[in-house]
Amino acid sequence: MGQQSISIDQPTTAPVPTYGLMNPSYKGVYVFSIGDVPGVVAAQNHLSLFNPSGNTKTFIFGGVFISSFSVAAITLTANSMRGFRITTASAGTLQTNSTAVTEFQSTMPTSSAEVRTGNPTVTLGPAVFSSPLQVGNGVSSAVHSILAPPGSGAFTFAPGEGLVLQTATGDVDSRWNISFVWAEV
Repeated sequence: MGQQSISIDQPTTAPVPTYGLMNPSYKGVYVFSIGDVPGVVAAQNHLSLFNPSGNTKTFIFGGVFISSFSVAAITLTANSMRGFRITTASAGTLQTNSTAVTEFQSTMPTSSAEVRTGNPTVTLGPAVFSSPLQVGNGVSSAVHSILAPPGSGAFTFAPGEGLVLQTATGDVDSRWNISFVWAEV
């Protein structure tokens, strides 16, 4: 049997990654992420993103990415993480933007957002989405991606507006992983 040769001119079937260009009107694109956040029995505001009153920027919702798991059996039949528009945010733990918020490009300015964890106090507006908790005992490999529908236009937060991620009831054995992406224009 003779040797087979492989031509380097043969086309490959491997996918080539593509990346969209950033909208030039964006001043910055940011992500904040928390992991292994324990559930509590009562209602809990896990994370808020707020555009402070008096800010000169508008925030554009990029997406929320949520996964959950449990460290022991969870008996709740309903314990969704819900997103609500908010008109105020205070208390909780205000995150330091220069160290806790990541710029998509290191040359972007520090975010002007107020990001709070640890049960911030908020004034709720209407609900935007729900993401279910994985029930049972174990790890959920699914990440729920909440994005604005294609063609819907930008979902924005003017100064004095924001979003909170909240559970109305909970279980101490649940754990949440949450990432929030936004742009500032």
